[in-house]
Amino acid sequence: MPITVFFDVKLPAEAASVKAALAKAAALGLGARNSRRRVNLIVTGGAGIKALNRRFLGKDRLTDVIAFNFPPSGLPGADWGEIYVCLPAAARQARAMGHSLAAELLVLAAHGALHLSGMEDDTPRKRRAMNLKTAVLLKKLG
Repeated sequence: MPITVFFDVKLPAEAASVKAALAKAAALGLGARNSRRRVNLIVTGGAGIKALNRRFLGKDRLTDVIAFNFPPSGLPGADWGEIYVCLPAAARQARAMGHSLAAELLVLAAHGALHLSGMEDDTPRKRRAMNLKTAVLLKKLG
């Protein structure tokens, strides 16, 4: 599985053992068609994701997940994309939804991978479809 997980921030103890599960959640989101693609998944802090959001998307605010597809490369083994997950946003959303931080990180990893695979959530209908797909994928994790 060519998903590499990095932590730009220190995870709380409750979520410290989630690295392998994050890679699996992202791989499920990429789907079989993209299963050989190399993707980096980075768990970062609020300042890091806000800077990415401002620089690349023109939005000066915190967000929970950002996914970037890279331009096609002729180099073997080149990275296909990156998923950035914001730890403070994940923690806030986990509290609001009443589940663990680890569960929310898995949701965001799968969600970001679905974005890399071409799904969008820019309308209420598309968001519902993406949230349903995310839930189906996470049930496969167990």
